[in-house]
Amino acid sequence: MSMPKSKRGFRRLFAYATWKGALDRVLALLSIVALSPLMLLLAIAIRIDSPGNPIFAQERVGKDGRRFIAHKFRTMYKNNDDTEYKAYLTRLITQGAPYVIDQRQRAVYKLVDDQRVTHVGALLRKTNLDELPQLFNVLKGEMSFIGPRPDIPFAVEMYTTLHRKRLSVKPGITGLWQVCERTNRSFDEMVSLDIDYVERQSPLLDSKIVLRTLVTIFGRDGSYRDQKEVRDG
Repeated sequence: MSMPKSKRGFRRLFAYATWKGALDRVLALLSIVALSPLMLLLAIAIRIDSPGNPIFAQERVGKDGRRFIAHKFRTMYKNNDDTEYKAYLTRLITQGAPYVIDQRQRAVYKLVDDQRVTHVGALLRKTNLDELPQLFNVLKGEMSFIGPRPDIPFAVEMYTTLHRKRLSVKPGITGLWQVCERTNRSFDEMVSLDIDYVERQSPLLDSKIVLRTLVTIFGRDGSYRDQKEVRDG
């Protein structure tokens, strides 16, 4: 008797997740060794630019709702007020409201001209280099290279049942949403992309996302417009 397609699909994804997790750790270790001089220089630049620890640690929600401490290079000044950010996050998740409408009458779903961001922090965000310390989270098995971005507990508490589907895999340093013009996508659209990745993850799709991420870093534009080319992997 042949195995039902649903079970074959589950076994395929389970096997893929297993070897992907092992490969993630090996690549994370190699990346940490290779990029340690760059990370040291970035840490020094952050410390010169503004006082405080160059590494920012924050509790995030990972696979199946498990919490862990994620690490990033600090891009903001110390002791900043996040009241406006949390208020916007609440409107974004519960109402789908954008932060602003730009001059071309497009909805922008992220904080712009954020006064909390330092000079070096702005550059790190444009190149996504602020995510490099998360290689240590990948090495510890808390994250993957590719997957939905890990959210903060404050936001996850407002998730609907649909939103929580993005928590069914390990969060990633980069993902499908990150390489698809993310500035103009609502929260529900972002979740839809994450769920699409969860259901269709494969070596080919991961490879396309990695390549797009590298171009994003060197192109310094922070996101990509051609969603179809990536999703068709």
